[in-house]
Amino acid sequence: MTLLDCGCVEHPYPYCCAHEFHEAPLYRNSRMIVPKGLKTQYNILKFNCLSKLSFNLMENPLVARYVAALVARPLLTKCYTSGVLGFFQEILANHIAGVKFKCSKDAALSARIMAACKMDGRAVKMALYGFFISAPMNHYMNLWMQKWFAGRTSLKSKIGHLCAQMFLVAPIQTLVFLVSMAFIGGARGGKEILSRVRMGYVKMLTLTWLIQPSASFVATRFVPAPLWSLFFNLVGFSVGTYFNVKIKKQAMMVKDAKKKHRRDSSSSSSSSGSSSSSSSDDEK
Repeated sequence: MTLLDCGCVEHPYPYCCAHEFHEAPLYRNSRMIVPKGLKTQYNILKFNCLSKLSFNLMENPLVARYVAALVARPLLTKCYTSGVLGFFQEILANHIAGVKFKCSKDAALSARIMAACKMDGRAVKMALYGFFISAPMNHYMNLWMQKWFAGRTSLKSKIGHLCAQMFLVAPIQTLVFLVSMAFIGGARGGKEILSRVRMGYVKMLTLTWLIQPSASFVATRFVPAPLWSLFFNLVGFSVGTYFNVKIKKQAMMVKDAKKKHRRDSSSSSSSSGSSSSSSSDDEK
């Protein structure tokens, strides 16, 4: 979104500095711009509404504190954000997938509460993954991208930035996510981890390519610049929850199939044993 600066000093945020939200007539650097045509008036009205929405959002004390922490300690704030989202992503995926947590009536109160909330050690592992792996990786990759494309505003530079984000950064992030999920899910050994990565890599990367341009468009149009990090974390939270639910459902299907196979084998063995005993009795 192209942000206009009217030189107003009453508002503390540079991306929403317009007095009375740039009501017509519109000003740019204290010079009045006369609207021409219906399309121009529509664009002004749209800009006024988005500016008002951004300013109201930044007036929230929790949002203001988060932005202040993000400015003062960017990496640590992103680590805490990613860790908390990873923790709740696992719990939400357990609820959506319908994972059953068994807990006896004689168990401790804390164990019963954790079973009711569908919280286990995997949620803690997801929080550690978000804090120590996901957030630092995304932070330094974004820094590298900003340094590489700093000062470049041409159309070719924008296309190059989007291509680098989609074909260089996204594949690395997807690979690290799937390897971490396989390890957290109990996979040990290179072959087992590689097989799990192959199952979901292409699907997740394709979905990332579909979502990323639209998410970038929404962020630049509707989300204040200081909250872009949180917005993209929420997008990643949604995508990660979707794939986590799919993985859990597949694992539950495999477990059910194994249980059914064991029951069938046990029933067949018992029936063969009974038939052999009856035949021996007949011979006697």
